[in-house]
Amino acid sequence: MIYQKLAPVYDHIMRDVDYEDWTDYIDAIIRYHHPYANRMLELACGTGTMALAMEQRDDYVITATDASAEMIRIARSKASRRKSGITWLVQDMCRLDIGRKYEIIFMVFDSLNYLHREEEVLSLFQSVSNHLDQSGIFVFDFTTPNFSPKIAPLLDGEQRRVRNYRYQRSSRYDKDNGIHTNHFIVEKKDPKTGRTMDRFEEVHQQRIWSFDEIKSMVMRSKLRMLASYEDFDLSEATENSDRITMVLCHG
Repeated sequence: MIYQKLAPVYDHIMRDVDYEDWTDYIDAIIRYHHPYANRMLELACGTGTMALAMEQRDDYVITATDASAEMIRIARSKASRRKSGITWLVQDMCRLDIGRKYEIIFMVFDSLNYLHREEEVLSLFQSVSNHLDQSGIFVFDFTTPNFSPKIAPLLDGEQRRVRNYRYQRSSRYDKDNGIHTNHFIVEKKDPKTGRTMDRFEEVHQQRIWSFDEIKSMVMRSKLRMLASYEDFDLSEATENSDRITMVLCHG
């Protein structure tokens, strides 16, 4: 399971992400397509930064889920310091079993790219369909083959220290197979001596889907596309977009 060992340094790895702007962007999309919705489900929520930011935007009733129990543990700890009302659950986004429906389901930061096979993406769409209110929308993003060749060289060789941890990352994009690999090596240090107490590795591989591939899978699901936006804009997405945010609803 990825994001178990890496969880303690995840927020530091993501330190350059502007969650406030990203939250405003997703909130704007939601309010445009479903202005009176308030029952919200986040998939692949990580340590809960986006859900906590979304809670501050509007009168949302939020459930946030992630497959990593350690990420959810950290999210709950962060939420407890803010007197948050978010419900946190350990759930596989492709096999959700929550027992209720939501007006909004959303998933950000290219979590869909962690699904490598068409069958997995279709399972996600089915899982979402089962938990989506009849008038609800599903908002998610993914990165495309235009983005990985640009970002991989910038991430490759990254080294940082945070609290008692030190990590380094190598980043490679295999264009022929459409796989972007991030290899993390993390060391936990003794705060007094600086000696390495633990060392572990996590390898994250993302399938870099094209816009046409995702649209084809949507057409094979019970959902249909309402809109697709380019990067962090409200312009219509194209095959040349780096990141695409899609809005789906029941077909």
